[in-house]
Amino acid sequence: MFPLIQNNIEIMKNSIISIILIIALGFLFSCSKGDMEVSSGKNSPDGKSGSTARITIKGNYLYAVDNSSLKVVDISNPASPIYVRTVDIGFGIETIYPFKDYLFIGSNSGMYIFGLSDPSNPKQLSEFQHITSCDPVIANDTLAFVTLRNNEICGRWTDTREIDVINIKDVLNPYLETIYYTQAYPHGLDMLDTLLFVCHGTDGVIVYDINKIMQGAGNAEVTSITGFDLNVFDAIIWQNKLFVIGESGFYQFDYSDINNIKLISSILKGQ
Repeated sequence: MFPLIQNNIEIMKNSIISIILIIALGFLFSCSKGDMEVSSGKNSPDGKSGSTARITIKGNYLYAVDNSSLKVVDISNPASPIYVRTVDIGFGIETIYPFKDYLFIGSNSGMYIFGLSDPSNPKQLSEFQHITSCDPVIANDTLAFVTLRNNEICGRWTDTREIDVINIKDVLNPYLETIYYTQAYPHGLDMLDTLLFVCHGTDGVIVYDINKIMQGAGNAEVTSITGFDLNVFDAIIWQNKLFVIGESGFYQFDYSDINNIKLISSILKGQ
């Protein structure tokens, strides 16, 4: 099988459960808002998307990426969604992540930042290029975190296992702040304050200290989640819980004691 096809199959497989989680979490959140507000389509809640997702919800719009473009759909009336436009980006587009008035789009060669000053017509503001690899991405006000891995799935020739930290204080001019090299292949990720939760496939979830990463510490690991037959590819923090998506299914963890993360529940294949 060609590397590109392998790569796309992996991304699509990983994204399916992420998409389900976006919709489920968005639905749960919207239900708490009251029937009148939801039915009116005003102040629509944003979806909570994973870093490997190819679709996300922001306000009254749904954004989805395919291999080369961004699709915009107006969902202000959920019963009658309206296709708005397609925005061409480039080749090898993999993931989409919303933060405030921006969309961070990961590709196998870089990260794109799109502005949502007009949410119906996203505009590319900047691009950060990196080595060719699989590329989930998340962001906060000042930094974007990109996990890069080159292996037999991503179909590349140089073995790469790293977290790139990109300075985005000026979204028009992002630049590489630092690189943290990991022992296992990093996949999807999420953050909470100074903690970075990174999925590492069969090596489980590793929690990193962002401050130590920024200081260039040799070992920034705080704790890890292993066992439970985990083979995980995305993590989402939502309402004080850690949701982990893996090959075997969906897991919910209590991380209130970061040194003793506990499994709350799981929905596994075949259940």
